[in-house]
Amino acid sequence: MPVLKTCWTPCIWISNVKRGSEAVAFYTLMFSVVLITVIAYMLNGGESSQLYSPLFETDIRDSMQAVGGFFIFYLLLLIIFSILMVVGISTKTRGLMLPWLISFGLVCAFQLIFGLWLLGGYYIYLDSVLAAFVDWLWLAYNVYCWLCVYSMYQIIAETQTPNIYLLYP
Repeated sequence: MPVLKTCWTPCIWISNVKRGSEAVAFYTLMFSVVLITVIAYMLNGGESSQLYSPLFETDIRDSMQAVGGFFIFYLLLLIIFSILMVVGISTKTRGLMLPWLISFGLVCAFQLIFGLWLLGGYYIYLDSVLAAFVDWLWLAYNVYCWLCVYSMYQIIAETQTPNIYLLYP
């Protein structure tokens, strides 16, 4: 039984989860490109001193290069997994959806932990509370997108499940 039957967000409303999952793949691809651009800007000496930046407390010479490189690598993997997910949806191959489900689940876990880190580390600043709140709003949207794709995974799993009847004499 799928969790969702339609994909509704404040920006779009799609009457089925197949098209919604394809829209989520496009959303994932686009925000990955934007984040890669921002991280590359920070790695090249751009502004990274904002409290809400994941590279806020990194050293420009050492740790920023390693962490930023990991983020870019992970976002490139997320782009590849988004493309694989669209292929998996169109061919009804649920195994191609699993890498996206797992990696995007890790993105959601990182967002949750990052918001907790903002509150725990900088709770005396009102800016960090607002940044954590905005981060968790984005997290709620990402969890809903994950549920939309998971519902499509469940629909494909139900259609591929064989109906086995036991015949007793």
